[in-house]
Amino acid sequence: MKNGDYNQLSSNSPLESELLEDNRRKKREQGQKQQRERHKGKSVSTILTDILSVVLIPASMLVMECLCKQRIFGSVVDGKLIYLVCFCLALGFLFSAVSMLFSGKGRRRMDTIVLALSAVLCSFHMSYQNNFHSFFSWQTLGQAKDVVQFWKEALEAALGVWYLILAFFVPVFFLCFFGKKLFPDSTKRNAKLGAVTLCAALALYLPMLGVLQFFRFSEDLYTPYYYYTYLQSDLEQTFQYYGVLNATRLDVKQLIFGAPEENMDFLDDSIPVSYTDYSDVSSTDINGNVEYGYNVMDIDFKRAEDSTSDRKLKNMDMYFGSLEPTRKNEYTGMFAGKNLIFLTLEGFSDKIIDPEFTPMLYKMSTEGFVFENSYNSIWGGSTATGEYANMTGNFYTTANCLKLSGSTYQPFALGNQFAKLGYKTFAYHNNSYTYYGRNHSHPNFGYTYKAIDNGLKLKYNGWPRSDEEMALATVDDYIGTGEPFHAYYMTVSGHANYSYGGNQMANKHSAAVEERYQNYPSEVRAYIACQYEVELMLQALVNKLDEAGILEDTVFAMEADHYPYALKDASLARLYGLPAKDIRQNFDLYRNRFILWCASMEEPVVVTKPCSTIDIVPTLSNLFGLEYDSRLLMGSDILAEGDHFALLKVKGWSWISTEGTYIASWNRFIPSETCTLSDEQKKEYINQMNAVVKAKSSYSMRILDLDYYRHILAKGQ
Repeated sequence: MKNGDYNQLSSNSPLESELLEDNRRKKREQGQKQQRERHKGKSVSTILTDILSVVLIPASMLVMECLCKQRIFGSVVDGKLIYLVCFCLALGFLFSAVSMLFSGKGRRRMDTIVLALSAVLCSFHMSYQNNFHSFFSWQTLGQAKDVVQFWKEALEAALGVWYLILAFFVPVFFLCFFGKKLFPDSTKRNAKLGAVTLCAALALYLPMLGVLQFFRFSEDLYTPYYYYTYLQSDLEQTFQYYGVLNATRLDVKQLIFGAPEENMDFLDDSIPVSYTDYSDVSSTDINGNVEYGYNVMDIDFKRAEDSTSDRKLKNMDMYFGSLEPTRKNEYTGMFAGKNLIFLTLEGFSDKIIDPEFTPMLYKMSTEGFVFENSYNSIWGGSTATGEYANMTGNFYTTANCLKLSGSTYQPFALGNQFAKLGYKTFAYHNNSYTYYGRNHSHPNFGYTYKAIDNGLKLKYNGWPRSDEEMALATVDDYIGTGEPFHAYYMTVSGHANYSYGGNQMANKHSAAVEERYQNYPSEVRAYIACQYEVELMLQALVNKLDEAGILEDTVFAMEADHYPYALKDASLARLYGLPAKDIRQNFDLYRNRFILWCASMEEPVVVTKPCSTIDIVPTLSNLFGLEYDSRLLMGSDILAEGDHFALLKVKGWSWISTEGTYIASWNRFIPSETCTLSDEQKKEYINQMNAVVKAKSSYSMRILDLDYYRHILAKGQ
């Protein structure tokens, strides 16, 4: 219709004019409705985007942490979950708040970087834990070069948790594919939402800090505050309480700024300390009974305390000076003047000992000192910490302990003790000379040290090398010299991987085990096969000593560095005869055999008291009549009178004594069948034992960190 016609119609037809006006009104209303719907759709989309912006990082982190906790500790829900959730979400909301300060492209990059780093950290820690069944600390970065040598094992460990690694990276993949739709370039910064998100982070973080401060003043020895603050004491518990990401944050923080000093009771100068003079003179009472003196040295702890202004050293002087030393006993000096061959056996388990398959191991484990309740703890850091405990009578919780010990005074290391008596002292290892810093530690322990690339050449250069061949290549260094000797060996044939393709020694002895152990899984058969090298090594040494006519003048001592943690749970269960579920938390997995044998012994000596690897050095020192101070070692002479206990770093700082077993993470005491303590006595006993264990867990670290022996033996004499 033309305008003229329309005007004419409008003026000439009121009814039609009214209809047209009504049509205009309907169109306006429809347009307004469509506009409201468009705004409503945009508003909902914006709200959903904002919500996703806020929760993407914390929710993703929390899922990663729960996956890690389930895999490592067997369950997610426990009494420690609240700490993990609150600290994880607080960290995640903090990153989300920072992300809000960026526009679209910047926010995508920020979120992707945060989630990718989180996924990498979780993947790394899961692979490390799957390989070593311990927890990585950034304090041990110096050992990274050594660990790289086991890249095949590391790759296999990563492949073992590939599904978790893939799950960790799902949020990263999501952002890569959908990030631009979620945060288009037109997305603006949202400082207000960022402030709200930051408040959410603080609302989670600050109350939890308050809770930790409450536990700071608790009378309990091990609390959430303790594991938040003193990581290196028990890194496993820090991971269980706070998760991978926050444990890493705390670890890196302490690496950069230093770890806080743990307060001990003796730091209070008002507490009187009695420095008792223990006379080391044996005497006979009126009934003719021998009263043995003490294994002590002439040390003036008060003088040492007064000579320093360092409160840490003063604290240690007061602590060690207050202890009662162990007495000498009927076995003191039993092996005086004899030779000693001491072996740390890689991943060894006494479950392979068989009277027919390993007759020499069987003979040594049943005809010498028979320690029926010997435990082999994992201190943290795998072989290095196990070897350090075997060689020093102390323990340390990170793998750099051997390297650190190279610059400290180590008078009680057996190499130094025997060298002081004029013995020839040698140490051998059929792997890299510098691995774990043994080129620093072992010479400092008093040995002439030979290993691959430093004086030890072996025919077979595959992985791993032969223990038997190492023995035959080195035995002439000390046999036939006419001088007393002490030889130390760190074996390697029993190292993972446990397969005929991944372990040269397993392949070498495959025929010997296939028929005898055909009912065992292939992984267990391979493990037994490579450990057969220990039997052949001992046979070779015994034959050589016998030919030289000095077998009865030589003592053999041997202990594992750790249980064969590289075996899968099902394989461990088959080997040990234990339930596979939570097997790595089962204390019986850490029960092993400290073998101590000399051909001159006419009958075995059975010892039922619980003991652990840190007790080896003081026990051997007493048997050989060496001069040492029993107050200054974390372990003690197993053969000394009185009660004894085995210290285990499993489920926290746990212990096993003749009275029962204490599981630290559960705060639970399981009395033994012979326990006669009343309920009130049990409480007092547990508190006393936990105080001893806490002191040991702190002072053992300080002995190395502060080079304490140099202080006390220089200024206390």
